[in-house]
Amino acid sequence: MQRAPADSGHRIVLSPTLGRPAFAEPGERLRIVAHLPEDARGPEFHLTRGGARPMRIPLEIEGAELERLRTGGAAALRVPPRTLEGTYDLELRWAGGSAVEPHCVAVARVGRDLRIVHLSNINIGDRGAPEFDPRLIDEINLLAPTLIVATGDYVDATCENPAAAWRRLVECFRAFDAPIVLACGDHDDFALYSQYVAPSPVGLTAVGPHRVLTLLDHGLAPIAQDAEQLRWIDSALAIPGFDGLTVVLAHSEFPGLLREWQQRGVLSRMIQSGHLALWFAGGHRDWDGREYRELIDAAAPLLYLRTQQSSSAVREGASGVSHYRIVDVSGNRVYMPADAATEPGVPPSLPTGRLSANVRGRNDASESVLTVSAVNNHPFRLDGLAVRLRLRKEADAPPWCHGGRIERLADAGDAWDFRVRFDLPDKGAARIVAGVGPEPPGQKLAVGFELAAVLRARRQYTSDGVSYLTAANTSTRITVTNTGTAPAEVSPLVRLDGDLLAYHLANSDGPYLTARPLRLEPGQAAALQLDLSALRVAPGRRELQVYLPGDAAEVPACYPLEVRIED
Repeated sequence: MQRAPADSGHRIVLSPTLGRPAFAEPGERLRIVAHLPEDARGPEFHLTRGGARPMRIPLEIEGAELERLRTGGAAALRVPPRTLEGTYDLELRWAGGSAVEPHCVAVARVGRDLRIVHLSNINIGDRGAPEFDPRLIDEINLLAPTLIVATGDYVDATCENPAAAWRRLVECFRAFDAPIVLACGDHDDFALYSQYVAPSPVGLTAVGPHRVLTLLDHGLAPIAQDAEQLRWIDSALAIPGFDGLTVVLAHSEFPGLLREWQQRGVLSRMIQSGHLALWFAGGHRDWDGREYRELIDAAAPLLYLRTQQSSSAVREGASGVSHYRIVDVSGNRVYMPADAATEPGVPPSLPTGRLSANVRGRNDASESVLTVSAVNNHPFRLDGLAVRLRLRKEADAPPWCHGGRIERLADAGDAWDFRVRFDLPDKGAARIVAGVGPEPPGQKLAVGFELAAVLRARRQYTSDGVSYLTAANTSTRITVTNTGTAPAEVSPLVRLDGDLLAYHLANSDGPYLTARPLRLEPGQAAALQLDLSALRVAPGRRELQVYLPGDAAEVPACYPLEVRIED
């Protein structure tokens, strides 16, 4: 389905585009649609990517495919088997001209598991949000999503120079590692959206075995008045053989398509036959669990999601802090990281500023060792984080990694290019080291936990009215054992809900300390007794964390707990 202003013919690449990306595995075929000029001779096609080490990868096209492209059809181009996974620009060059479609081809192996990040109403140009928040780029790249989805209102209607704002916004989107699917909002100039995002505001994007259905539905273009779009949706969802999940994007907070189906008496059937699993709506605030509740309940098991403003704009009760939402899909199950102590229902979206990772050293393939220091200050665990590293290649031996897992390792000639995967506990940190050449041995220390899975704490008050929690009667013991063949010196740190806990050696009368130096001979163990007499901890799922300083890499040993407060 194509809807675009009359001047959209000036767009060379029709598919894929920035807001309707294509996924292709290395060695597989990529389908493109383009309006080549009639006199374009000898066209060449490349995947390109900038950065410290720019890439330009030729795509193979056969004569029959080129002729199909010239006559308005979709041509299949082969992605070279050794192409590094990532998101690329698509470049077309011919004698006398060229065209580049930014950030539109994701070279990736996509299975049934997905990580999706949702961005809502950005409103760049609003007096409270003059520019895109760069923290979104850093944090979302660290989360390593398969796909980013955004539900409109990218440039505010009050922006004084919307064309310039769109150009800057495109550069921000190109800084994401993942591709992005973009719905159109009522603040978005339709001509500029068509120029920079996609020629049509509606579309169907394949993501491995899954798909994203992008709708045009907002106050200025309600879907209930769009019979053509409704017919197209019925046809698009009826494609035979599809067995993945369908993700829906729409700018309107009100899920108008669901009401249309309900009035036609086909809501449950369309949800089931269309495999609809997630509905991302635009808006400035998280869903309160009450608006449109009856309709959303009738659409079960479809999950309706809204995310607070993804910029510093303070429209309609937004906090002024950019937010985003993480949704993990595993098979047919959906999971959103959240604090178990929050109210039942859809978890709140996440504010920026609580997740970070810094690389010590120059991450440009000039170093032989790099260190990643990562911090998660959210009150819940975040798994599957990733940082892309580039190390100097000194020999054919692959790089080593302490504290993380190497994936997507690629030989880039004079460099190793790869991602380091790692997990972070709630209000926790980790330090990961990767390098080439001789691998440092590191200390061989094992941590054991002897405590119940539920920590029951009672609230107490000092004579001055200061409250605290105590679990002094709880038996807790942590054992640190030297499993190596050399003596080890370490000063363990124990943390719970972000606070250090004091401890002393079990069966001793020594003072409680937050960092006690220990020397352990091979095979020797030290038992630590925790001081739980005065705690500051929130109820819910938490992880008791033990850090063992001394090595270049440091990943805490964790023990999951449920904290219950009994007044």
